[in-house]
Amino acid sequence: MLIGFKVKNFKSFKELQHFSLIAGKVRSNESHIFEKNNKKILKFSGIYGANGSGKSNLVIAMDFINDILNFGTNFIIDDLYFRGKEILDKEPSYFEYEILINDRLYSYGFEIIIKERKIISEWLMDMTTSKKRVIFDRDIINANYETIKNLKNSSVINCLDEMRENSSVLFLSEIIRRTSMFNSNDSLINEITQVYDFLKKRFIIIRPNTHRPVEFGFMDNREEKVKILQQLGINIEELHEVDEELKNIKNILPDNIFSNLMNEINALKKDLNKRMSLTIGNNVYTFKIDDNGEIVVKSLKFKHINCNDEFGAYEESDGTIRIFELLDIIFSSNKVYVVDELDSSLHPLLVTGFLSKFLKTKNNTQLIVTTHESKTLDFDLVRRDEIWFTEKNEDCSSKLYSLEEFKDVARFDRKIDKAYMEGRFGAIANIDIDE
Repeated sequence: MLIGFKVKNFKSFKELQHFSLIAGKVRSNESHIFEKNNKKILKFSGIYGANGSGKSNLVIAMDFINDILNFGTNFIIDDLYFRGKEILDKEPSYFEYEILINDRLYSYGFEIIIKERKIISEWLMDMTTSKKRVIFDRDIINANYETIKNLKNSSVINCLDEMRENSSVLFLSEIIRRTSMFNSNDSLINEITQVYDFLKKRFIIIRPNTHRPVEFGFMDNREEKVKILQQLGINIEELHEVDEELKNIKNILPDNIFSNLMNEINALKKDLNKRMSLTIGNNVYTFKIDDNGEIVVKSLKFKHINCNDEFGAYEESDGTIRIFELLDIIFSSNKVYVVDELDSSLHPLLVTGFLSKFLKTKNNTQLIVTTHESKTLDFDLVRRDEIWFTEKNEDCSSKLYSLEEFKDVARFDRKIDKAYMEGRFGAIANIDIDE
């Protein structure tokens, strides 16, 4: 689970900003809380603000680690530091993830000089008790390297020692690369692997103009998904698949993306029961390996209520496809989803209907969204501590703050969406069309 996220000197975030999923003292909607390790953790959080206030920048910051884990620093865009009234190109950018895994609280983070594409520090701490436990800590600038004392012939020590001057690769990525080649019974490596797996596989970012990566099962829980679509007012009666040829996919995708897709598909040979899905050009395809080791490709078809023909995903509206993609969130377990612009292509009632359905689920999945949809600012739907805002300062920097700071104004008997649109909490557009 995600407990919190900190960022500094990245895009519009100049000063250190702290986003938290620790519950406040609110007593409403207590079913939205997970109680783990004596902590009350929120299931949901919504981030609101004007266009250009920093909502999407926060999502991009959360996802920044993915590029570095995959490719190192050589391929990152080198002007993502703060460029407002001041230009902080020589200052370090800071990223920290507070994570709860198996009842242990971890802090993982790193600092990087983005313009130079150089990692200058990285750490993983066990913060479960008041006395922190250093799993690894490397300070490249000051040549300080630390891990748990009394380790002998450890892969962690060896890797730390060999990476003393390596500022282009995260230690988290390199230690996983090395130890993935053999089965390790090292408990320390297992802890590091759990943190890596969380950030790489269970912390899922969904941007508005990109579709889901291949590891999601569009056809899983088919009947339940059709039922939810109908509850949300979408007249889909049936979902099924038809055969497709792999060469048709190859003709659509760029060579490098198709090559990556083939690598992902071939990995399915380890689990023949697993199915993978991908949206290409607003059409939905599923892939699996049959008993003969052959790749089977199918495309998704929709049948509408009171309609005799069937339709491809490319014939459905953007809103139908988007809500269909989002349905996996309701059926997922032990994951964190961050959805940028949840309301993109969706009717306001569809947005609130989807959130209501998610918040009633019993799974341990968390959902963080950015949205402009003020109808979701409803204390019957969400808690006060689940609501966050972004706002631009005069120096073009973004600040992030919680509705909890407005306890006196944000009373539970107040129409909170009306108060927001009146500007009582800030974070709205300043529009003047009279001039």
